[in-house]
Amino acid sequence: MKTKQYIKGSIHKEVLGVVGILFIIELILGVFFTDAFGAAMSKMIYLVGDAFGWWIDLCAVLAVILGICYIIFRYGDIRIGGEDAKPEYSTWQWFSISICGGIGCGLLFWAMGEPIYHYMHPPVAAGIEARSREAAVFAVGQTMFDWSFVQYFIYAIPAVVFALLAYNCKRPLSFRSFVEEVTGKDRIWLTILLHIFCGYAVASGVSNSMAAGMLQISGGLNSIFGLPQNEKMYLSIAVFVGAFFILSCLTGINKGLTYVSRVCMFCFFGLMIYVVIAGDGQFIGKLGMESFGNLLDNFFGKITYNNALAEYDQWANEWPITFWNSFFIYAPIMGMFLARMGKGRTVREFLLVEILVPSLFCCLFIAIFASTTIQMQATGTIDIWANVQELGMQTALYQVLGSMPGGKVVQLVFLIAVCLSFVTLADPNTSAMATLCVHGQQIDEEPPKKIKIIIGIAVSIVAYLLVISGGVNAVKGLLNVGGLLMTIPTVWLFASLPQIGGKLLRSRK
Repeated sequence: MKTKQYIKGSIHKEVLGVVGILFIIELILGVFFTDAFGAAMSKMIYLVGDAFGWWIDLCAVLAVILGICYIIFRYGDIRIGGEDAKPEYSTWQWFSISICGGIGCGLLFWAMGEPIYHYMHPPVAAGIEARSREAAVFAVGQTMFDWSFVQYFIYAIPAVVFALLAYNCKRPLSFRSFVEEVTGKDRIWLTILLHIFCGYAVASGVSNSMAAGMLQISGGLNSIFGLPQNEKMYLSIAVFVGAFFILSCLTGINKGLTYVSRVCMFCFFGLMIYVVIAGDGQFIGKLGMESFGNLLDNFFGKITYNNALAEYDQWANEWPITFWNSFFIYAPIMGMFLARMGKGRTVREFLLVEILVPSLFCCLFIAIFASTTIQMQATGTIDIWANVQELGMQTALYQVLGSMPGGKVVQLVFLIAVCLSFVTLADPNTSAMATLCVHGQQIDEEPPKKIKIIIGIAVSIVAYLLVISGGVNAVKGLLNVGGLLMTIPTVWLFASLPQIGGKLLRSRK
């Protein structure tokens, strides 16, 4: 059977069409069956976790073990782009884009909301008393863990695979190149299926991240200016933020994203320095270090935690399993994006930086903000937990910042950081999704602007519907569905590096 040929740069109609239909279905459900849609998405947290939580944990463990092996063994010696290749991005650009591109609004949303939840309601299996010293160490350590090493192992390995395919094997940036390289045949039906999976899953993931950002922004506008958190406000935020990230996306990675990432990093570091100086730096240092030790001591136990013999305890489904799913959603697309950072670096250097730099940054950020949150709750300075229950988790950080000197100004800076951080996630992922919808796209080429605009608008609408239908739980539910789907192609990418790397090593001899 003759393989169908496509014109380079033409629209991948099968992918764009099917993903578009799936999104239209979501829009119809969200508009006409709003409450039912939200309830169904919320239930997905527990249905997916109970049935497939063990599989999600296994895939996360596999990412860590394989990543360590690829760093240690000879695959790490391969230079991305060939022996004479030179990096296209400075070290600072590489660091800032890698950190901001993988964080999005997630870290900002959960850095203070998640630890207060774990402090007040630790998992049953942990055997920890709520509000105790042990609960504080566990809460901050668990939050560090959820937003660090596992996440970046899951992102970094696909990035290496796509970087080698694009720069060393000189293939277009697509799953078609991957399938042909690994199987030895151009299986177009499999390529289309993978592109549909990735396109829909990542579009859902970006919608979820934007939904979390909308909640965070609305919480900030409420805290700073007293504006109500209602549907009209969410719609206004969706329009503004959607237009912002679409505009950044249209300018390309070398312009918009580079500048936005730089400003975002200055905001992050400025906020961290301020909180350490204005808050209790000594307490932050003590609890932060103990919590980091808790992370290291229980590393694999934290990855594999589930509710065996404690089916009534849904903590694992609501937190680590949901987070692993959210990372698997982005893995292939983040891989396509981060691959651009790899040219001129060895595989070992690339993996170490992509794993360690963002992970350590996230741990430091959480140590500062989570420790401050726990201290204020434990000492009675602010009853953050009561406010979270009344106004939502998105209010936690604003409460903490607002209680410090110059609180309104600091809250405003944080609000700006939230907007920028979402742009740094949505921009590269929208470009990567657009790449999936175009034939023969090279790694240094930008996909058509009209495709970027269509995807950006669709993502913004779904994010708005998620917020008004079910809030945080609806966001988590859709993450679980998309993440479960994406474990299959992601694990395939994990396992393919020895084959692709081995071929390149043999060609060097």
